[in-house]
Amino acid sequence: MFGMVRRLRRDERGQALVLGAVCMLVVAVAVMSSVSIGQGVYEKIKLQDAADAQAYSLAVKEARAYNFLAYTNRAMIVHYNAMLTVMSYVSHAVYLDRTIGAAAKFLKVLPGIGPVFAAVSAMIKAWVKAVEEVAPALVKVLTELNIALWIAQEAMLSATLYDLYSDAARDKSIHVTDPRAEVEYSMDRDVGFRDVPLPALYSDLGTINHSNAKNLLHVLDDGPRSSSPTMGPDPTGMLKRGRLLDRNRNRLSDPDMAKYRLLMGSMANAVRREWTATGQGPVLIGRKWDLRLCLIVGELRIKKTADSQIKSFSERFEGNRNDQLFASDDIKMEVRPGCGLGFLDWSTVFELHFRVAADARNGFHQEYGNQKVSAHHEWKGITPFVTSDTSFVNPWRNHFGYPCNMVVLSKDMGAERGDGGPGRKKEVFQLDNLTRGSFLRTKGSGKYNTALAEQEGDTTNQEQGIQESLLDMTWRYVGGKTDPFAKDFRQYSGGMMAMSVGRAIYHRPGEWKEEPNFFNPVWTARLAPVQTHWDEKNLGWLVPSYRDAKLLFNGLTY
Repeated sequence: MFGMVRRLRRDERGQALVLGAVCMLVVAVAVMSSVSIGQGVYEKIKLQDAADAQAYSLAVKEARAYNFLAYTNRAMIVHYNAMLTVMSYVSHAVYLDRTIGAAAKFLKVLPGIGPVFAAVSAMIKAWVKAVEEVAPALVKVLTELNIALWIAQEAMLSATLYDLYSDAARDKSIHVTDPRAEVEYSMDRDVGFRDVPLPALYSDLGTINHSNAKNLLHVLDDGPRSSSPTMGPDPTGMLKRGRLLDRNRNRLSDPDMAKYRLLMGSMANAVRREWTATGQGPVLIGRKWDLRLCLIVGELRIKKTADSQIKSFSERFEGNRNDQLFASDDIKMEVRPGCGLGFLDWSTVFELHFRVAADARNGFHQEYGNQKVSAHHEWKGITPFVTSDTSFVNPWRNHFGYPCNMVVLSKDMGAERGDGGPGRKKEVFQLDNLTRGSFLRTKGSGKYNTALAEQEGDTTNQEQGIQESLLDMTWRYVGGKTDPFAKDFRQYSGGMMAMSVGRAIYHRPGEWKEEPNFFNPVWTARLAPVQTHWDEKNLGWLVPSYRDAKLLFNGLTY
């Protein structure tokens, strides 16, 4: 009997069973923890992908809108150039009619060669009539087309502005990437914004959606300042630009009107063809030529010059002609004593002017001096268009005029909002049963109860006798159980959140120096660091450490 007891005491068989049970528990907890953490990481990656996709999608929309403005502005410039060209045809035709055509009337009576001059005279008359009829019609059509392009610009701005108000119910890029993603509360606090008129979108102040919209518009010349709290009743500046179509309000002395008239006029004049701008061609029938004859007593020079441009006048000039499509073909006859004596000055003995114009007062024909002898046709002037006002004040802070948009998405992981949201089951494996089940329910000493928890009346540890959060991998206490910020975070986000920033930038490969503008369509989209100046309030709430490092961030470049 005693021998059997001694053998049992020395027998080591069965120890592996005890060790195996303990190890299996550790392995089971490790496996469950790995599965839970892996699922959590997977869900976070999906949510971050959705935020990146939405931010990049919005940046692409912004870049496309800016490029559309550039394409339409360039189309307007082409139309202005075509108007100047057809006005040049009119001016040149009048010149041919009053010189060669007039001479042909007398020369057509000459025997033998008379029919040739008669044909020349008839051709010139037909050409004058053709251009005189085509010019008014073409200028009117191109002007109306430019107005249509401006309306298209405003429509593009309004549509892009609407798209910047992110909402998971209509933004496919969010739900396609992560079906459980939601637009975070700080982005959109007006859940019914889709059912209200467009102007109401601008009134939801303090949200990231509002900041995104304002950041798109502050690049516009007439857009809101990035520092202004609201966008005002005319956020895109459409009503201000529309004053260009009102003759009584379109005054060059008004800086808001002058900047548009002078900028577009200068751009259109800068791209004129040589024949349109200064003229060119053979002697007598060309727009620009120089003929010199050496006579016995001196030298004769007949100089033919041409000019076509868009001019702008103040409201005090001839009853406010405003803008003018102007073209001229002028002849000047000069003489000087001797031949080839370059040190002697020329003296003008005769001048002849052939000029035409279209403006707000029906234009004019001008011939022989300064007298305007007849009306031509009306032109409304420079039409509205959208231009930019890039800022180079503190460029790292103001992004060189590049608009940013921030996207903040959340996902209900069963935190304060409940177990995965209404009608949903938690899709992430949880270990919360370990803290509530009988496995860890023992009489505890209360040594792990914190003073803060006792002050708030939290007696969970006293009642269950467990260490707080021991093996507790639920989403109920994301960020800390008693932290007020964490409680707010769980309330708004549901336990998980992702942020991303997209940016529309003005970029051309290679070395080049050019301010961002709406005349070259080289805007493109990129994701940017989650670090912006325009939404520090929201970003500071979302990331408290950002507030603490504000001074440091302002000193960094990115």
